[in-house]
Amino acid sequence: MYKTMVICDHVFTRAGFQHLIEPCAGFDLQAAAAYSPEIVETCSRDGYEVVIVDLGSLDQPMKVLRAFRKSCDMVRILAFCSQKGIDMAVDALDAGASGILTYNSEMSDLRAAARRVMNGDNYVQPDMAMDIFAKLRQAEAKRKEAERLRLTARESQVVRQLMKGMTNGQISAELNISEKTVKHYVGSLKDKFGAANRLEVVLEAQRLGV
Repeated sequence: MYKTMVICDHVFTRAGFQHLIEPCAGFDLQAAAAYSPEIVETCSRDGYEVVIVDLGSLDQPMKVLRAFRKSCDMVRILAFCSQKGIDMAVDALDAGASGILTYNSEMSDLRAAARRVMNGDNYVQPDMAMDIFAKLRQAEAKRKEAERLRLTARESQVVRQLMKGMTNGQISAELNISEKTVKHYVGSLKDKFGAANRLEVVLEAQRLGV
């Protein structure tokens, strides 16, 4: 029996989670609540093993996941989200979720997820797994490409100003360097990004999350 907590800010939905999980073999549901710093303290103090989080009910779901991960490093977090919420699912895994389920999941899926994560593995609902893995590969490719660029500190500053739509003169004043120096850095950025103009530099920087 896994000592279990449900986090959901919607009262009606939270009652639904309770109704389904309380009689479910394998789960010892001892708490169901809206998120608060106090409930994180309870999780840490009382040694909960599984926290089930309804991401769609929370205003800042990733902040909640990180709070649990930071304070309860041994707990396994199972996160529920929309079947179309691929970006949210990827962010949730990055923020510390051990498993991802959707609102279409069955209780058998929840039991399987709990077993997997308690054994130290991750779990992703099969009907969205391929999309999540594709997104993770894409993110990793972007990370590696951004790492390969290796922008200098000054180039990074110039990129940020370009992304704000600043002219060379404005960048010169903002960074306290000459316009000639700004032009040099803009040219260097074009070369690194393989861009034909300033707009392409900005678009590539946005794509890579630089």
